[in-house]
Amino acid sequence: MLKLTDEIERSAESLRQAYRPEVLYMFRVNSRRVRSILKHMGSHRSRSHRKTWGGFAAASNDARDWDVFLATAEKLLPSTEYRSFESLNAERVRAAHEAVTGMLETTHWQRHLGQWRDFLRTVDEHATDSDHSRAAVAAALERVRNTLKTALAADDDHAWHRFRISVKELRYVTDALGDNDELVKACKKLQTLLGDWHDTVVQLNLLDELPGAPVHDRLADIVTGRKSDFLSRTRKLVIGHPVFDPEGSAES
Repeated sequence: MLKLTDEIERSAESLRQAYRPEVLYMFRVNSRRVRSILKHMGSHRSRSHRKTWGGFAAASNDARDWDVFLATAEKLLPSTEYRSFESLNAERVRAAHEAVTGMLETTHWQRHLGQWRDFLRTVDEHATDSDHSRAAVAAALERVRNTLKTALAADDDHAWHRFRISVKELRYVTDALGDNDELVKACKKLQTLLGDWHDTVVQLNLLDELPGAPVHDRLADIVTGRKSDFLSRTRKLVIGHPVFDPEGSAES
């Protein structure tokens, strides 16, 4: 996790200098990797640090959501409509970005980094050895299969979101072990679809909160169609999948 920590600190320093969506993306990805590893350590200190990392990630959620929404809207809308959308929401985007840079300038962030470095120097070796890592992968895979069954049965946003998170954690703990490229590849393919689907859920929620405007109504229609399409494609991919649904139980 030392390498991940170094990358997170570089991203944080870059964001303090000038906000860039692609840098926040890497900050969040590497923070999620750290949290996924911590989840399978099981100690009180690891749980405490995981909670703290989660708090920093949550503080960047709005910025990430707006970054993705702007990029998506630019692809979906004619240029004049996109400029209208961008202008209508410029203040909201600015506030979301400033929340990130402000967070990274706090003493809370600096104190956390110092405590985190101390933790890394004293963490038990068993937390990252191969046997422990393989057990973590097995547990994560079982969680994926269970959350898939629930998602297909309930078929609501909350259940699909839990499945998405379980796939993400499986991918990260498998990636950390470094000896199952096929499983990582399968997770990445599914993550792409689930990530696209989740973006539409977030975007529809954002649109519900925005004041009425023709461009907002147009986007709501487009995004609703995309949400349905991404979820349909996800179902086709996972039902009977040799990794995620090996017994075909999701079909019953």
